[in-house]
Amino acid sequence: TGAPIDGATPPVGAVGAADDGDLPDYTLAYRWLCRPGRGDDACVVDQSATRVAADGTQTRETWRADPAAPIDCFYVYPTISRDPTANSDLTAGPEERSVVAQQAARFGARCRVYVPLYRQVTLTALLASIGGASIGGDRDLAYRDVRAAWRAYLAHDNQGRGVVLIGHSQGAGHLTRLIKEEIDGQAVQAQQLVSALLLGTVVTVPDGADVGGTFTSVPLCRRSAQTGCVVTYASFRDGSPPPDSSS
Repeated sequence: TGAPIDGATPPVGAVGAADDGDLPDYTLAYRWLCRPGRGDDACVVDQSATRVAADGTQTRETWRADPAAPIDCFYVYPTISRDPTANSDLTAGPEERSVVAQQAARFGARCRVYVPLYRQVTLTALLASIGGASIGGDRDLAYRDVRAAWRAYLAHDNQGRGVVLIGHSQGAGHLTRLIKEEIDGQAVQAQQLVSALLLGTVVTVPDGADVGGTFTSVPLCRRSAQTGCVVTYASFRDGSPPPDSSS
């Protein structure tokens, strides 16, 4: 299955550097925010919560990660980096760790969670473009990092297990492209894809159909027990819906 994943702690000077040409080496454990079995990990956070019923009754829900979960989750985080550059480095800041705790860690009760660091287009670049002073931002670079992480995960960690793809905003956009290029119509779709949760992006299908738009053969989900399909939605302010097919 290739070289083992190793190196939970980066050597001095290694954090933020690219390891293989312009691609990070995702066989190095420190290229991941979350990996199963690590103590120092962005997903090792208490997710216990209080359930509030419709009648106001409150019940404490104790959360536990399941190290023997039968499937995996591969999560790509949204636009969150506050690095001053157009693309982020590969050093996890508090913002990356925080969003992983908020959006990904809880899935650990049902799956083994994998979260790669990647050189995303930053909030700095996004805010500059909104203000009309673009500083660039290479989305293709960010996508190539995500693709490299996915390929490393398949080669070294997956071992034929089912996997749920989870992405939000920019992360969902990169996973949409990954599905089109690396999964749709290929063996991994039939053998390993449990579902894809692509939140805050656009997945299109022809009117009256579940497949045939964004993806050739991966359908939208219709039932809670359905597998091999996509869940997608976007939120917006009440009274101000976005245009059709907008992101």
